[in-house]
Amino acid sequence: MLPQRSLSALVADPSSTARLSLRSILQGFDIPRIDTASTLHETKRRLLENKYDIVLCEFHFDTEETGQDLLEEMREKKALPLFTIFIMVTGEASYPRVVGVAEETPDDYMLKPVQAGNLSERIEKAFNRRQALMEIYEGLNAKNYNQALKAAQQMMGVKSPYLTDIAKLAANILMRLGRLEESAAMYRRILETRNPAWAKLGLARVALRQGDKPTAEAAMQDIIGQHLRYLPVYNQLNDFYLADERFAEALDITEQAIKITPHSLKRLQLAGQLAYSLGQPDKATEYLTKAVKINGKAIDLDYRTLFHLTLLQFDQGHAGDAASLVKQLAAKQKHENADCDGLRGAWYGELAQAGEAIAKREPLAAIDIMRNLAGNWDALDFNFEFALDYFTVVDRLYADDISGTLAEWVEPIALRFGTGRSAQELLVQKLANRPSLLVVLASAGDHVAQIANQAAELMVQENFRAATEILIAEGQRTHNNRLLAAAANAAAKSYQTLRDPVFKEQAEACLASMVPSDAALTHRIEATLAEVVPNPPQNEETAESPPQQPDSDSDA
Repeated sequence: MLPQRSLSALVADPSSTARLSLRSILQGFDIPRIDTASTLHETKRRLLENKYDIVLCEFHFDTEETGQDLLEEMREKKALPLFTIFIMVTGEASYPRVVGVAEETPDDYMLKPVQAGNLSERIEKAFNRRQALMEIYEGLNAKNYNQALKAAQQMMGVKSPYLTDIAKLAANILMRLGRLEESAAMYRRILETRNPAWAKLGLARVALRQGDKPTAEAAMQDIIGQHLRYLPVYNQLNDFYLADERFAEALDITEQAIKITPHSLKRLQLAGQLAYSLGQPDKATEYLTKAVKINGKAIDLDYRTLFHLTLLQFDQGHAGDAASLVKQLAAKQKHENADCDGLRGAWYGELAQAGEAIAKREPLAAIDIMRNLAGNWDALDFNFEFALDYFTVVDRLYADDISGTLAEWVEPIALRFGTGRSAQELLVQKLANRPSLLVVLASAGDHVAQIANQAAELMVQENFRAATEILIAEGQRTHNNRLLAAAANAAAKSYQTLRDPVFKEQAEACLASMVPSDAALTHRIEATLAEVVPNPPQNEETAESPPQQPDSDSDA
């Protein structure tokens, strides 16, 4: 029996006959509100504008995108509430193989033709499962992880058909809470009796949180070897490579995933963007053009995708198409909520305008735009990828008579993002034909290395206070993650040694200043700080008054 409350449903299917049939079945369940959609675009719009208790979605539409792609996109956008039951309806007999490797799975799937009795049974089953796990979901939704863990642990002590789901949730919650050894132990217990890819990936994620990158990378590569079509491991490995600025490896793993999901807009755009960043315009054009073809129109794609397409069109001599993309970027930014993408949308629109001005031989207009953007080098939204794209336009704008001005813009960006060899190589690649700017990049890299080495020498000498002061000063000035990480380590070591609470505050402030954050470093330093017992605070009288001398006239 379905829940005794007013329900709403959405039926998404390109076939009018199928829509009418499914709608009729749902009406027989006394569901008062039933909306329908015939295209993926209409389905997305309805899901973004409304909340439904039940979604019945066809797998195949009249586009290269599928219902599975829709499900993954909506889950990523958090457009499907926890209480929504999503059932894939398809005539595709091979769908079980698709859902078996997907990163986001529906609550259930049904093969056509759908019978009323079967559908009622499946919906009821899905509601029962959702209700059984709801206390955990509510805790997760409220970010109350202790409450969610408590609920999961209580459920694990009772016989339940959902024990696997509960154990999976509990292990993940333990990891979120930083209880890494307990999380790893739970994953290992699961692997003692079964061999699920998700448990192996859970162990790899724990290793990442513990800072053991080689073990995590090897484990993820091993999972791919054993579970070739298990998409979540591709996503995690891709995130790992991107965090380390290993763009070539990230592109390779993304291309492997595209072979499994050739119509994934997210992966096609990422592959195109990575190829562009690596100086592979032909490959970038191939992937980004395919993304436009699948989506139907460019304006709905990512800002960075539109920017790269704009420059590619200019380079291929298609000035009209490029100018159209510049206008679409401006329109997209105007109509979208700025909170969706921070300042990134507006900045990419401005970068595209600068590229257009350069193509039109209007350097003064481009200089004004680039000068304004350079002033944002320390903003949160000015990330490494945007820095690469900024340098791309600097390279196009370059002229000997403005090289000094360009060097002033490049220097703070180079100081911020010169965090290691991989990052430095990517930055250098963008300005490889500009010797005067390469000198700036090299100088910035040398400065960061010099500060790091100077602080390391002080740490060896156990002069933790001096090392902390140097690293914090330069880390805060440059916003360089390498220096901020070293500063957090030095402050934590100072706190361990001197037990002055000021160092604890400094370590926490450095961790909070890192963009992007480093979960493994944060976990390790927070654990270190928690072990230290600080010195008791001294009142002013105790701190400033010298100890009293014995009275010479007192009794011996």
